[in-house]
Amino acid sequence: MAEQKLFQDSKTGKLVEFISTHDKEFAMVKDAGGNVTFMTLEQLVPYDREKGRMVKIAQLQQELPEEPLPDPIVPIEDMRLNLNAAQAEQIAKRLPGVGFATAKKIVELRMSLSGERFANLKQLENIPRVNWDQLIEEDLIFIS
Repeated sequence: MAEQKLFQDSKTGKLVEFISTHDKEFAMVKDAGGNVTFMTLEQLVPYDREKGRMVKIAQLQQELPEEPLPDPIVPIEDMRLNLNAAQAEQIAKRLPGVGFATAKKIVELRMSLSGERFANLKQLENIPRVNWDQLIEEDLIFIS
C-alpha cells in the first residue's frame, strides 16, 4: 500500500491520501480538506487516474431499471365536476339545468359550511330548482 498514494473510500467515494498503516486493519489517511482520519483497509480501493472515480457511479446509474408509471386513481378522462373546487362559472357551464344565479348559490352554500366544503351530496338538496338526483345518477358531480 505504501507505493500507491491515492485511494478511494468505497463507502463514500471520497478520495483520500494514504499516510501509513496503523494496525492490521486500519490505515491513517488524509482527505482533501487536510483532515487526518483512520479507515479500515477493506474500505480503501486503489484510485486509477485513467478510469476516474465517476466510472462506478455511471455504471450504477445505467443499471437502474426504468420505474413504470403508477396507475392513476382517478381516470384522466374523468369529466365529472368537483363541487368543492369548482367556481360558479364552471358549475353553470358544465351542469345542465343550472344557471349562473343557481351556481352562485351553490358556491355561497359551500362557503357557509364548516371547512368551506361539502361533506356529502345530501347538503346540496338545500338548493332548490335543481334535479340533484338526475345529476348524481348521470354521474356528473362528485365531492372530494
